[in-house]
Amino acid sequence: MIFEERESRFAAFLAPLTVGRVNITAEAVYISKVALAIATRYALSRRAFAVTPNGPETLLLDYPSHQRRLIPLLAKACVQSCSANFLKTLYIQKTPEANKALHVYSSALKAVASWQNMITLQECREACGGQGLKTENRVGILKGEYDVQCTFEGDNNVLMQQVSKALLAEYVAVQKKKNPFKSLGLQHMNGPVPSIPADLTSSTLRSSKFQTDLFCLRERDLLQRFAKEVSYYQAQGESKEKAFLLSYQLAEDLARAFTERSTLQVFLEAEMNVLQAPLKVVMGLLRSMYVMTCIDETASFLRYGHLSVDNAAAVRKEVMALCTDLRPHALAIVSSFGIPDSYLSPIAFDWIEANTWGNLSSE
Repeated sequence: MIFEERESRFAAFLAPLTVGRVNITAEAVYISKVALAIATRYALSRRAFAVTPNGPETLLLDYPSHQRRLIPLLAKACVQSCSANFLKTLYIQKTPEANKALHVYSSALKAVASWQNMITLQECREACGGQGLKTENRVGILKGEYDVQCTFEGDNNVLMQQVSKALLAEYVAVQKKKNPFKSLGLQHMNGPVPSIPADLTSSTLRSSKFQTDLFCLRERDLLQRFAKEVSYYQAQGESKEKAFLLSYQLAEDLARAFTERSTLQVFLEAEMNVLQAPLKVVMGLLRSMYVMTCIDETASFLRYGHLSVDNAAAVRKEVMALCTDLRPHALAIVSSFGIPDSYLSPIAFDWIEANTWGNLSSE
């Protein structure tokens, strides 16, 4: 087959890598779910120490610190599961016109999902204590097995730079032709700059409008900063390629902003299609936890002035409030993953029986 256009040749070259990235994204999210199902079930049966004298020992998941370790990861796995499904659908229904978008989304989501998988596996391993190291309990083995995904089908850092380069190209083309944004979810940049309230209450922080506005504001601002910095280096005599390389820090922040905004919007669409009120409530809590955790884990919102120090502190406080609200749903959430019992581990069911002398001596 002969491709006359340069973009068609490039798309054909990337096609084998793209399907690999789609598969890695879906697999990374699934493995995170397996680890979280094991660690959460273990935390719902394992007790340690009593809060009151002569009182019953406390379940691990009833400790606020343990909730803070696992529940934000649960929220991320749920939200990223929707983006993985979005990517699979995009690939199955791909058209020649969608090749660029498919490349950008597969690069971004593969990188973030595989990174998050490693974070999740490590935290789940530690949350299970020494049990997490046992081969039969799977978590430690999975971490070693799936670490390669961070560089397989493209090093994650390089993939994120490709995402930023594609966003920059889209931005430059729009500015040059004075056309509105039409692809990669950048249509929000056609409207006015979102306004963020000076004082953030709990209800505001959990509002989907605020969450979308904040993520769109960050992406818009970083894309403009990135374009300005690349132009500055070019004005100093650097080539376009060198200017891009020198702006790698902004490129990394921009790619992360694009990925998290895209992931949020995909989940919001899924949430809007849910009719059952109880499920809608839980999905709203998961969405809010995802957003609050993304804000709390990165310095970019403070670094670029998208949030004040006081508002960043309010976000951190809200994470703990959401942990409390999601704690009663933890078992239902991991059960909803639909993971067969045979894919889990002994400590996900009866950790005491799994560690009886009879079972240990038979290993």
